[in-house]
Amino acid sequence: MGKCSYRNNGGVFLIMKNVVFYFEVHQPRRLRIYRMKEIGTNHDYFWESKNREIFLRAAHRCYIPTTKLLTEMGINATFSLSGTFLEQALEYEPSVIDVFREYFDSGLGELMSETYYHSLASLWDRDEFLEQVREQEAILWKLFKVKPKTFRNTELIYSNTIAEYVSSLGYRNILAEGTDQIVSMHSPDYLYRSTSGLNLFLRNYKLSDDISFRFSNWGWNEFPLTADKYARWLDNSPGDLVNLFMDYETFGEHQVSETGIFDFLRYLPIELRKRDIEMLTVDAAASLFGGREMISVPDPISWADTNRDTSPWLGNGMQKEAFSEMQKLADNRNKQLWRHLQTSDLLYYMSTGMSSDQIVHEYFNPYKSPYYAFLSYMAILEDFRREYCKTP
Repeated sequence: MGKCSYRNNGGVFLIMKNVVFYFEVHQPRRLRIYRMKEIGTNHDYFWESKNREIFLRAAHRCYIPTTKLLTEMGINATFSLSGTFLEQALEYEPSVIDVFREYFDSGLGELMSETYYHSLASLWDRDEFLEQVREQEAILWKLFKVKPKTFRNTELIYSNTIAEYVSSLGYRNILAEGTDQIVSMHSPDYLYRSTSGLNLFLRNYKLSDDISFRFSNWGWNEFPLTADKYARWLDNSPGDLVNLFMDYETFGEHQVSETGIFDFLRYLPIELRKRDIEMLTVDAAASLFGGREMISVPDPISWADTNRDTSPWLGNGMQKEAFSEMQKLADNRNKQLWRHLQTSDLLYYMSTGMSSDQIVHEYFNPYKSPYYAFLSYMAILEDFRREYCKTP
């Protein structure tokens, strides 16, 4: 893997290869089906029965067993826990907070920051973005007594401008997708620098998606994916480090336990250690490796769908109209509720495409069609405007 970390072993320096695990942990506050006739009479927007059902299912299939397994197996990883996820954990299943706290207290994990509401604020309002990040920092300090050094934006949405915003907040590291365009000139297996000086980590999307999307695919020519096979691939990957970034729900939800995903996760660190492959958090990797050349990303990219841009949220007329109408309500008397209405998932449910990402996430989507999602959202915005906005 080229330049690697070195460990002192009784005076002998051993070359160590490196893997960086990062997991996104997020659940939105989904909106219920809201009808036009309710405008002006009903200000109850959230689908709490569905939110509770989905959260509890994910908690007992993924969040609790996977985090316990990481602790048991000594797996180092970096996490982002969105504010809306933490809210629901506190309300629906506080033991989720407990297992994460135990994991971070063990010294194995790193907590990073994002926008509290997992929003697209970075695309339209710098001050709104900064306020949401500060709100996220506050809840991480309250629950875990952590001040993060690393930042990931919603769905890895990244550009030079966003990196500048993040740098102004005092962060050291930032994550982005290793898109085909970037990777054609820069291997994702090295540490780079943003135009604003941040350490820039690029996701190795092929090796990440081998777990996230292809693990249980019987039609895949590499099926079944075993821990020793995957460790061998990592061992043969050139570079300083392999950045494996994925949804945490990969373990137990997207890939259910019957697929063998937990056995894979249990044996993977054993196979990595056999090959002297070290697991690092993002900030630990930043301390070992100096950023290579600077990478400029003038237009926003993301890790979503095949285009890896912002089209999953702003790709059709419904999404653009909904996003625009939400912005017009900025002058309001209920900032917290308005910010919940900014959660990116609410726009994602209006997407009319059907990529592999959307198929995997479909069971988290409570709406029958993107048109129901759009109509409900627009009706809620109209009720919000009448109830909470200062101008008619």
